[in-house]
Amino acid sequence: MNVFDRPYETMPRADREQLQLERLQALLARLRRNVRRYRELLGETRLASLKDITQLPMTTPEELADAFPYGMFALPLREVIRLHSTLGPAGRPLVIGHSANDLAHWSRLAARQLIAAGVTAHDVIQISVGLGTLGSAAGFTLGAERIEASVIPEDPVHIDYQLAMLRNYRATVLVTTPTNAHAIARRLEQRRIDPQSLHLRVVLLTRPIPPAERETLSAGLFASIRCHFGIPEILDPGFSVECSAGHFHVNEDEFLPEIVDGELVVTTLAREALPLLRFRARQAAELSEESCSCGRTGRIIRPGRRLDDRLLINDIPLYAAQFAEALAETHAAGRSFRVECDERGVVVSVEVTDGLFHDTMRDLAELKSRIQSELHIRLGIDAAVRFVAPPSTPPS
Repeated sequence: MNVFDRPYETMPRADREQLQLERLQALLARLRRNVRRYRELLGETRLASLKDITQLPMTTPEELADAFPYGMFALPLREVIRLHSTLGPAGRPLVIGHSANDLAHWSRLAARQLIAAGVTAHDVIQISVGLGTLGSAAGFTLGAERIEASVIPEDPVHIDYQLAMLRNYRATVLVTTPTNAHAIARRLEQRRIDPQSLHLRVVLLTRPIPPAERETLSAGLFASIRCHFGIPEILDPGFSVECSAGHFHVNEDEFLPEIVDGELVVTTLAREALPLLRFRARQAAELSEESCSCGRTGRIIRPGRRLDDRLLINDIPLYAAQFAEALAETHAAGRSFRVECDERGVVVSVEVTDGLFHDTMRDLAELKSRIQSELHIRLGIDAAVRFVAPPSTPPS
């Protein structure tokens, strides 16, 4: 059994619940003391058991966005040594802060996922998930360094460059997005390169994919395919661990998950810089307490669909409002539209009505070019644009 933090990952349920209660009570005291919004909402509320958590207020992504940039921090900025960003409702920016202790916890939690995937200190890990302010690459790098593996952090800007890195540095583990993994597999096939000529044995993907897709990638890259499930506003990676049985176990010594009306709600139990109380993840999910052959005792989470209008396009999170903002810069402003995405690419269908355009092919071609330009500049995507009659495209 590949387990990094055995005392915590295999902790008996009764012991874990006692730890959660103690950390939750300490969290409430910290929130009252350091975060004005929580101080106003919590008052003198006290918890005698974990079941009383339903008495506590929830935190929404909108509230996190309204507090931009540092309004929800529980530490002064001088004690926050790492900042990352992610997208919130309607594409609004969110800032995620980490103290030194937060980073130490993060490295340990990310290491749990790597060890569960079979990664060891002898591996060379190429991390190709995009650098910059997004936290995923940093989290995996921290985890890889924690287990003392060799790390190659690379920005996946060009498939040929990534492929050359994989071959030249003999990477044995690739951490990447499903989109990028498929692109590498396609390039191997196009160039008639035997995937066994690489040294890969594990590919760890940044989100869950269906079993059939795993099999396709495994054959295309000649490697074991593993996935993880994280929450960017909470921790990604680090929220859960995918075990050898294919189950996602929540790291419940650090996070207290609930399912409320089908939605995943998470409380951070050990975060210092940005602790969150009953955060609504806008993610459908199920929690199970069934035992697992891997030996981990953290509850199993089965993620479902998104409960908001966030889309994943080439593994980039985007909101419908961002497309509307791009269209607003053109003569298609205010028009209904639909966004469709599959392995062939992105298609944006825009409603055409009488009087919106001059009835010439030239005008339509110019508008299409302008929309494509705005989408590329603002959202970083290359999309096909088509015009459709009103009944075909309900408002998006």
